[in-house]
Amino acid sequence: MPSRPKVVIVTGLSGAGLSTAIHTLQDNGFYCVDNLPIELLWDTIGLIEAGDIFAEAGYAFGMDIRNAHFAANFPKLKKELASRVDLDVLFVRADYQVLEERFGTARRRHPLWSQKLSLKEQIQQEDRLLEPVALAADAILDSTHLQAQQLRQVLEGRYSGKGRPLRSLQLVLISFGFKHSPMWPVEGIHDVRFLPNPYFDRQLKEKNGRDRDVQQFVFATELAEQTYQKIADWHRFSLPSYFAEGRHFIRVAIGCTGGQHRSVSMVERLARELAERPVEGIQVTVVHRDL
Repeated sequence: MPSRPKVVIVTGLSGAGLSTAIHTLQDNGFYCVDNLPIELLWDTIGLIEAGDIFAEAGYAFGMDIRNAHFAANFPKLKKELASRVDLDVLFVRADYQVLEERFGTARRRHPLWSQKLSLKEQIQQEDRLLEPVALAADAILDSTHLQAQQLRQVLEGRYSGKGRPLRSLQLVLISFGFKHSPMWPVEGIHDVRFLPNPYFDRQLKEKNGRDRDVQQFVFATELAEQTYQKIADWHRFSLPSYFAEGRHFIRVAIGCTGGQHRSVSMVERLARELAERPVEGIQVTVVHRDL
């Protein structure tokens, strides 16, 4: 039994993926307790230190705003807890509009439900209450554009294997089609609609940018190659500065007309080359919105 057990506190905005995070950690060998009352935290830590609860991977506790004392006391709680365990605090959030849509689909009430407040106001209130927790978090994970499986992959990248990585910046690379709907929310957009379009090639029309022959078509011209290199160079230049600034996530979208060929090819190549030649501290997630 290690002298300092690994403990992950999973918290954040309701509907952002907290349950998915807890289930993922459980599937990866963590001993998990969801919605752990803060009054029971120290007793649980005592049981872990005594060896009465053992999990080789570590321990994960889901804690949220349903506990009235959690948010206000969290900075002090974290300091005390970090003196006894190897602590990692994960804060999961998403854009307000996405959270509203998720609650509408789930047909369940927000934990701060009130007849006097709209759903958006309830989400905003929770965000304000949890601000001290977000500021103290070791990692902030934005699930706005992530499906459940993609969220699990991000979490497994952080917590699987021996030890946990140091702080990372989550770079979400998104392909999309302008003709479907605007891309929101993102920190940067690249428009590649000026490049030759495989859609008008009868053999490539039904394929997409993950297919090798489509990628060969997209990058066949000098214009396309120069465009890609400028996009890649910009992000290799800027990402270390975002990381040094303390950012936890950044969303970058590449758009073409339909979101099937050119944008997908660009995102796939950029993600592949960032995997082959990583930028320190950067964790890459790929989302093909309209594929």
